[in-house]
Amino acid sequence: MNVRFHGMKPYRVAAVHGGPGAAGSAAALAEGLAGSCGVLEPLQTKDSVDGQVEELGEQLRISGGGKALVLIGHSWGAWLCAMTAARYPELAARLILVGAGPLEERYVPIIEKRRLSHFSGEERNLYFSLLEKLQDPRSAKKSRLLQSLGELCGKADSFCELPDTEPPVIPDGEIYSRVFAEASEMRKNGMLAAEFRKLRVPLLVIHGEYDTHPPEGVTEPLEKEGVSCRFQLLRRCGHTPWREVYARTQFFAILRREIQSAGDFREPGRFIFSA
Repeated sequence: MNVRFHGMKPYRVAAVHGGPGAAGSAAALAEGLAGSCGVLEPLQTKDSVDGQVEELGEQLRISGGGKALVLIGHSWGAWLCAMTAARYPELAARLILVGAGPLEERYVPIIEKRRLSHFSGEERNLYFSLLEKLQDPRSAKKSRLLQSLGELCGKADSFCELPDTEPPVIPDGEIYSRVFAEASEMRKNGMLAAEFRKLRVPLLVIHGEYDTHPPEGVTEPLEKEGVSCRFQLLRRCGHTPWREVYARTQFFAILRREIQSAGDFREPGRFIFSA
């Protein structure tokens, strides 16, 4: 099933990675919650949007025992969780979007503008060079190129990152190219925002104020679509809150409160919810 298990049964939370194709990048997020409750870490392997939605739905249904879970999606994983919850509402007790990308095309130029403002001159040159190589169909080792681009953008997207103690995740370049191209087209033609209109679960949007992805690119389209949500802005925080020095503690405290309020997690000795 390509699912990792963190903590003890029952598993009531799923931490879904970004990318697309960056399987394993939500491991530290899952581990950060594993002392409080059982957490699934689904790893996506399909190379289409619909394929990943179906794959995630099956992973949640089988590994989660058919119960509704708290879905925590990071970056691309936020979109994926929302589309899966829209298609299979019985699998989602609550939806938490962390560092989600903008839902409409008009906000996309803001990402690069913010990112470039965080780069040095040398980093800007490297950024455009990597983009050019990735767009060249003759380029080999796209996964390595994507890893280099991810590391560079990760630096721009972080406010004050904790020391990296885990091996780097090497994204799957083919999955990224195919899935993101399809998802980007959905964003352009309005199909992505329309998926959020189908949601019937409590929704929380968590965003770092230093994240190059503009939070209004998520909250404003949701408001326009008539989707109610709560919004939490984390100060001194970038794109990946669990790796941020100043925001990590607050971030996990918020998640634990959300998980606790989604169901009965009061079994003595198993679930601990504290800031």
